[in-house]
Amino acid sequence: MARKKNKVTRLYDTSEKKRIASRRRLGELLTETGLLSKAKLREALQVQQNTDKRLGQVLIDMGLISEEEMAFALAMQLKIPFVDLRDLPIEDEVMEIIPESVCRRFMCVPIEKRNNVLHVAMADPLDLNMIKELQFVTGFSVQPAISTPSQIIERIQKYYQPEQSLAEVVDDFNTEELLEFYPDQDEAKEEQYTVEDLQDSPFVKMVDLIIRNAIKRGASDVHIEAHENFVRVRNRIDGVLQDTIRLPKWTQPIIISRIKVLSGMNIAERRLPQDGRIRVRSKNYSVDLRVSTLPTFFGEKAVIRILNKREAFLSLDQLGFREENLALLRSCIRQPQGMVLITGPTGSGKTSTLYACMSEIRSDEVNIITVEDPVEYELTGVSQVQVNEKVGLTFPYVLRAILRQDPNVIMIGEIRDIETAEIALQAGLTGHLVLSTLHTIDAPSAVTRLLDLGMPPFLIASSVLGVVAQRLVRVICPDCKEEYQPKPELLARLSLNHKDLPFKFYRGKGCPRCNYTGYRGRTAIEEVMVMGHKMRELVQSGASADTLREAAQATGMTTLGRSGLRKIRLGITTIDEVLRAVHQKEELTTICSKCGKAVSLDFSDCPFCKYPLVPNCGECGRIVQPEWIVCPYCRNDLNGVRRDAARESDAV
Repeated sequence: MARKKNKVTRLYDTSEKKRIASRRRLGELLTETGLLSKAKLREALQVQQNTDKRLGQVLIDMGLISEEEMAFALAMQLKIPFVDLRDLPIEDEVMEIIPESVCRRFMCVPIEKRNNVLHVAMADPLDLNMIKELQFVTGFSVQPAISTPSQIIERIQKYYQPEQSLAEVVDDFNTEELLEFYPDQDEAKEEQYTVEDLQDSPFVKMVDLIIRNAIKRGASDVHIEAHENFVRVRNRIDGVLQDTIRLPKWTQPIIISRIKVLSGMNIAERRLPQDGRIRVRSKNYSVDLRVSTLPTFFGEKAVIRILNKREAFLSLDQLGFREENLALLRSCIRQPQGMVLITGPTGSGKTSTLYACMSEIRSDEVNIITVEDPVEYELTGVSQVQVNEKVGLTFPYVLRAILRQDPNVIMIGEIRDIETAEIALQAGLTGHLVLSTLHTIDAPSAVTRLLDLGMPPFLIASSVLGVVAQRLVRVICPDCKEEYQPKPELLARLSLNHKDLPFKFYRGKGCPRCNYTGYRGRTAIEEVMVMGHKMRELVQSGASADTLREAAQATGMTTLGRSGLRKIRLGITTIDEVLRAVHQKEELTTICSKCGKAVSLDFSDCPFCKYPLVPNCGECGRIVQPEWIVCPYCRNDLNGVRRDAARESDAV
């Protein structure tokens, strides 16, 4: 029985050669599967006549098919399995059966041994001499499988020379200086490395490459994500994640461990999330990194927040606010007491606005103290306190201590709980200017958020000076900026009539300067709600956010949507960016088919031309369809009603 099995597993004897000859040709398979057109096949056959290469190699060289497509086609033709080596586990004992020199010479990798049969993944299973020599070298019967040359080389390199395989990715570090990493002072000390050790370790260079590349491209975050078959590195640039590099799966624990060592984390703990901090120094810049790890299904994920001091300190004039809103904000922060709130979701630039406000008012005569979690940027002339809940240094505890330090201005990183909110509002009443942030969708919602935390309406009305809601939108790249015509449905979402556009629209075509995204840099869109006399009365009466919004707009507040529309009209950003950044509820309107102006969905008639937006019968009052000429309920002439409405609108 064993002899019979060996005969079955023996490949490429005389009968096998005859069976191969009877198989369909490779070109026929490629055309039948749709991977290659007949015209391209004829072109490749003509090229093959002038060379001694096989058809498959000619097709790959011409760029007509990929390595994987070629391997799939050969597997179908030869009726042998295709093996994806990227996610295939191979035991060390199996890899040692074939020497490294033989693997490289024949472009093959052993993948499994069953009894007396050795399964081998190879790039060219038609090489009969190779199979005979492999059987002679190993002493086993060889069962072929097919894989791509690049995957075979990667697997050989990974097993026999793992450091060299990673070093190929970081060759560009030979001429650049290495970054210097300093873990947070409060964390565990990092193992000391010499410069020679750093230069010789490709894993250290890989982490250096990831961080350096992110800093150069102006990224705010780096995501190192574990997947089933690979490790993906993405950078968040201008608020949007972009793929940068994919690494082999086996590099994941090494890179994560290196990052943990740098940030002072416990490298042995892989089941719980951890946080750390690193300071990076180079000749040209100094950057702080906040590191967070999270255990996921396929391994640990690391996110590195880049706090670039060179780009952190913006003045109020550089934020992109309208002049009217900027004047209102300056008026609020120059008051001797009260509270100014900056609202918006995570990543909307609230911290930058707070630092710009402090930079505006700091002087030798003003005592500014901040309480943050953590301290993101160092500001000269300001006393900054970092929260540490592990030792009991919480926001309320620090705030009580700050009030005994005779401050003029108190900056609170975020109001999170009722105790912090109460102390902050009380401080705003007792001769201190308080600057802080809240997570709300717009400015009026900040009042309802404080009410939800349990703050009494009179305290909010007496303490809050103004609320700024803001978002960040990407700026069109000036090097590839072009005019274009948006689709009507996109214009309708902004309540614009596509028949009579009031201004031109621009977008970025994509170029190397913007990494082919069409955007470079970001600017703010904002709404500023000042707590005037009328607004204070509404707050004390417990008015809803919608009522506050209507009152604020009546007193001149420009909403986030209108601020974004202004940036579109000036050619600074695009419709897509504004729609992505602004909450749609407050801007959902319709356009009047008569005059083309934007009106609220709640209106039944256009307030500008009296045209009926919701058609209804003048006699019975029921809603009718626009194309109806007579009311089916009372048989009233609907055309007459529309003619009367049109005449009234023309008279107006």
